[in-house]
Amino acid sequence: MKKTILAMAVPALLAAGSASASINLYNAEGVKVDASGAAEVQYIQKIGNDLDGAWKLEDGDFAINTEVAVSDKLSVIGAMAFEFEMNDANSNYDENGDPTGENRSNVENDELYVGFKGDWGQFTAGRQYLLMDDAGITKDYELSVNSFGADYEQAAQVGKYVYDNGTFYGALTYNDKSDGIEDGSANSPAGDDVRVYEGRLGYRVADVDARVYYQKADNVDRANNDDKDAYNFEIEYAGIENVGIAASYGRTSSDIGGVDTDTDYISLAADYTMGKTTYAIGYDNQDVDGENSDVNGYYANVTYALHSNAKVYAEVGDSDGDEKDWGYVAGMEVKF
Repeated sequence: MKKTILAMAVPALLAAGSASASINLYNAEGVKVDASGAAEVQYIQKIGNDLDGAWKLEDGDFAINTEVAVSDKLSVIGAMAFEFEMNDANSNYDENGDPTGENRSNVENDELYVGFKGDWGQFTAGRQYLLMDDAGITKDYELSVNSFGADYEQAAQVGKYVYDNGTFYGALTYNDKSDGIEDGSANSPAGDDVRVYEGRLGYRVADVDARVYYQKADNVDRANNDDKDAYNFEIEYAGIENVGIAASYGRTSSDIGGVDTDTDYISLAADYTMGKTTYAIGYDNQDVDGENSDVNGYYANVTYALHSNAKVYAEVGDSDGDEKDWGYVAGMEVKF
């Protein structure tokens, strides 16, 4: 969930699929079909207690996006995308450090939706990523372990509206996880009817991009009417040549079983690009109210662009949490 000002521009907000490049497969008679994809492999040792390095198939994406012009002011759109991922590289060992053999890959249909698009914005319905998947200003690859994060980032029953005129942008989503089968009583399994509401509001002026995200989840535990909510305020500045600076403050709150838990997050990050090489550093803080758990995290990385569609990178990171050894990762991504 690392976004830059360019990544938050109009085309990115309205594009389907998780890969950022695309190939046009067909464009005639008002019908346009694009394909996009990405493959990323890492060697990683996560920040943690006595973990070993391991290969990880970090990311694999393939998406097909279709747009059909109904009139000069209205198009219908459809998209499907698939995600290929290996199980967590550092979770393939048991408590004694012995391999479990659980290193198989998973393939999931993470996006499947249809909708309408026009000057008024875009509305889509179906399996989609929620707005909180875009939240976050960190410039890490894997090791920003104390940065802001929300519980709900993707769902199958989502209605989403997005608007962006280049200066002002906003979005709303609604998700109801009910499968239509449970009886609706307090004895139904916890979380089978979670309702998630989201909003995003942003403004771009000169070299500044500021935005706020909000998410509310109701009925997390039906028996107790528990709920969760989260917000994150973000600001990015690109007024210095070849330099990007970003900061955010967020909070997550939960009321589960009558216990209120509030967690505050602060993130600071900066990068500098020189030719094909980008250097980035970041700091994160996570503080749970009422607990002695004020934890800081740090990371630094370097990225080299082999091509506009291919890069290699290396990163190190650490946390001052209890029994947390430093981590590292090196990887390569190729996309189309």
